[in-house]
Amino acid sequence: MLIQLKIENVALIEIIEINFEKGLNVITGDSGSGKSLILDSINALFGGTNIPLKHLIRPGKDHCEIEGKFSISQQIKNWMRRNGFKTSFKELKIKRKSYRKNNKVLSKYSLNNLLISKKSLDELGRLLIDFACQSDTFIFDSLDKRRLIIDDLGSREIIDSNLKIKNLWQESEYLKRLIKEKIEISNKQEENNLATKEMLKILEQANINSKEEISELETQENKLVNSLEINNSIKASLDNLNNYIHDQPSVSSLINESIKNLNRTVDFDLKIQKFREQLLNIQADVEDLIFTLKSYILNGENNESNLPEIQKRLFFLKNLERTFSLELPQLIEKRNHLRKYFQKNDTGNEILSMEHELKNLQSKLNSLFIVQSAERKIIAKKLQNSVMSILRDLGLENANFSIQFSECNPSREGIDNVNFLFSANPDQKLAPLSSVISGGEMSRFLLAIKSSISKKPNTFFFDEIDNGLSGKSLFSLVELIKKISKDQQVLCITHQPFLAAGGTAHFKVYKNVINGITYTLISKLTTKKERKNELIELIGGGFGEANDYASRLIDRAVA
Repeated sequence: MLIQLKIENVALIEIIEINFEKGLNVITGDSGSGKSLILDSINALFGGTNIPLKHLIRPGKDHCEIEGKFSISQQIKNWMRRNGFKTSFKELKIKRKSYRKNNKVLSKYSLNNLLISKKSLDELGRLLIDFACQSDTFIFDSLDKRRLIIDDLGSREIIDSNLKIKNLWQESEYLKRLIKEKIEISNKQEENNLATKEMLKILEQANINSKEEISELETQENKLVNSLEINNSIKASLDNLNNYIHDQPSVSSLINESIKNLNRTVDFDLKIQKFREQLLNIQADVEDLIFTLKSYILNGENNESNLPEIQKRLFFLKNLERTFSLELPQLIEKRNHLRKYFQKNDTGNEILSMEHELKNLQSKLNSLFIVQSAERKIIAKKLQNSVMSILRDLGLENANFSIQFSECNPSREGIDNVNFLFSANPDQKLAPLSSVISGGEMSRFLLAIKSSISKKPNTFFFDEIDNGLSGKSLFSLVELIKKISKDQQVLCITHQPFLAAGGTAHFKVYKNVINGITYTLISKLTTKKERKNELIELIGGGFGEANDYASRLIDRAVA
């Protein structure tokens, strides 16, 4: 049940708060007053687009908010548990905040202050509120939607069976695609083998073992090409470390001299001994460095002869990259892939195995399709009888409604083509619902099917579903709505005083212009006088007959 609705800065609404009640909540007001804004705001709360984004936020404002508080049923708890939400809350608070940014309108949705996706919110919305108006014929125009109406009435076992069908269908479709790919590969294998084998031969002979070989070779090449300069720099360093140049002492000789000097005084102070040890360590490091530098020069001289071989290998690898338009890491990957390709077993046996598996899957699906179709027909018969019974109560004694099945191409939804057929008169042939039903008939039919397929607890929102009805038809419709409202909450926008008088709660929507700015407001009519005055307005004016009729309607509703 919808407990409270808050709307802020939406279209003509600056801020309103509506506290709905159990039973029948009627919403009235003049045409153009903004009644449908209430419906459209609830629709927008669940991600709907009844209000275009450009008109969603009130002019002059930078954001809008819509918040709905709902009671939590066991059905809703189950949904929350399945979707990872806590179920310890006493109420369900759903909020949409939309704001302007860079000439766009962006929206965030939350459930009990936790972000929720638009898709999940749409799913939750269908459990919380069921909308209906005379223009809702589109819900029957789609085969998928007609099938869904039937499937939603199924038991838990039927729902699980339908899910199993979908999973098996998905698996079989994947297997079909895989078989097709395998066959295509097999057909092209012979013509491609020669080329691929030749490519593999070249790559194997290339003996590529490292993805970094080119960069490593380039480093070596650069080193050898510049070996003279490198050696000169190292020799100069050696001269500084170990030789006298231009009567300048070397680092090594200076260290030796320092050690000799400290040796003279080492017995006089223990700290000098430590200094001496440090110098000895430095001397050892310098000697190691001198040895390493000499070895580097020697090895460099020995490796210079490798330069032609390195350059040859480098040219070969770069030419290989150009030939196949692939870089070295990709060539290695390609070689490994081709190795595995030619190591595979015969694809023919693999295809036969998959075809056998597909045959088993299709056999399972066919069995499930038959069971599914039979169950759908049982559900459809019950729905058909329920709708017909309600239609007769609503004054359509001669109407006929039939749910007919025909077989269609198998899909993840089964093999059933479901049609909703209707005729209003005995001499009228059954025809697709949307093509033969009038507005007044549609309002009664919608009420009949909605009340037949609804899963309690739920909230119905009827938008002028009584439009165009009068007399006995209107009376029957109102009585059914009141009957539904005893077990379920009903929100109803109406222009009919007869229906408005029967509301448990009555809300009036109106416009107010302040300083040239229009505001849509809503007030709850709590006194008998307030409700009577509104009924008089709906009837058409304050003349005596209207006043008397309004009084009778009020008295009848209270009785």
